[in-house]
Amino acid sequence: MEFTLLIVDDNEIVVCSLSRLLEEEGYRVLTAGDGRQALAIVEVEAVDLVVLDVNMPDLDGVSVLRSLRHDHPPEELPVIMATANGHSEDIVLAFQMGANDYITKPLDLPVVLARIRSQLRSRRPQSSGPAPKPASMGEIGVGSVLQERYRLESLIGRGQFGVVYRATHLQLERPVAVKLLRTSLERDVTSWQRFHQESVSTGRIQHPNAVSVLDFAVSEEGVPFMVMELLEGLTLEKELRFKGKLSASRCAQIVIPICEVLAAAHDLGIVHRDIKPQNVFLHHSRRQEVVKVLDFGLAKLIDETFGGPEMTREGHPGTPAYMAPERYSDLPYDGRADVYSVGVVLYEILTGQPPFSVSDGNTMALALKHLSEDPRPPSALQPDISPQLEAVVLSAMVKDQEIRPEARQLGIALAVAVGLEPPVSLLRDTSSTPPSDAAEPRPQDSEVEEERSSGSGEAA
Repeated sequence: MEFTLLIVDDNEIVVCSLSRLLEEEGYRVLTAGDGRQALAIVEVEAVDLVVLDVNMPDLDGVSVLRSLRHDHPPEELPVIMATANGHSEDIVLAFQMGANDYITKPLDLPVVLARIRSQLRSRRPQSSGPAPKPASMGEIGVGSVLQERYRLESLIGRGQFGVVYRATHLQLERPVAVKLLRTSLERDVTSWQRFHQESVSTGRIQHPNAVSVLDFAVSEEGVPFMVMELLEGLTLEKELRFKGKLSASRCAQIVIPICEVLAAAHDLGIVHRDIKPQNVFLHHSRRQEVVKVLDFGLAKLIDETFGGPEMTREGHPGTPAYMAPERYSDLPYDGRADVYSVGVVLYEILTGQPPFSVSDGNTMALALKHLSEDPRPPSALQPDISPQLEAVVLSAMVKDQEIRPEARQLGIALAVAVGLEPPVSLLRDTSSTPPSDAAEPRPQDSEVEEERSSGSGEAA
């Protein structure tokens, strides 16, 4: 069986010597001279392990590791850091960020080979056949047919709870995305409730900027699955990874539709609770870009008992870097918690970095920043941000939710700040018009056309 290894180092001597050794051992070896090239390779190649240098120009190894861990957990894609930095704090940081192993230079090649073998010992090659089957899902995988209707064609991605496949609806001959829960119904009732809530929440939001749920069922093996529209394109997180930051007009093209779909969700009493760049998808459809908000699996249904107390008070579900201050307490919250998260996303889009961060991954320290610190004005990091736009960003990140704007108000203010006409759906009187009558998505000028591949599909 052939494993595919990726060597990332700007030192050609290290790359050549290590590649030669690994190829002699029967491995398929890919190489990258910088971090951005490495991320691009992982996007298109089924890589089984990465040997990653830390000190590289432009995008260092720690940043590459952080980016990889957004999409690939340590058990899925082992990463061995290789660097001349032998300080204990550097080693601790690497492990905190998800490194599987850490070796120092000059490299002892037999030791490197032994550590690579150790990491690969329990893995099967990704490049040697069909995608690995998710845990606790029996024989379900590529080629399986669910409920005699949906044939799984290829793996799109895996997360903590779900596995997403590109599939074909056999009766309609239509491409779809199928998301399966990574556990059986009998073994994990809580995960089943969360998964079912995602389908219900998403299904209730009939909006062009929400992913359409087409079906929800349980396979013959007892595995719940959800059928969704198939998306083509990339996430906002990936666009920011490649471009760093975006212009004010591009920012508005992306964030105003987010405000539109959140306004519709909030009108229905649904709070998303996990707005972040990874959950914003830039879908390419009929030569138009349509922004899609993904993953309503953490959604809270306000004033309803759906799912029981454990589904609405399960600690503080969400992503700490984007959570509103009130989310860290036991106090009531509403859709304005999502608005705070949108404010954090706005800040990151315009400046290229989040308003608050910690170097050691300490969630408590990050929570304290959101609770008590004011962010630096975005114009301090990006001087060409207008005072009007800066005011919109900071208004969304006000600590007191009582004076924070609602999603509808934020979308209107953002449009005005960049000189656009606010969408009709945000100006509409919701007391007389259901949110499901939202306007059709508008064509948007895309700056990422060259980064898309018409054959790559993703879904929530």
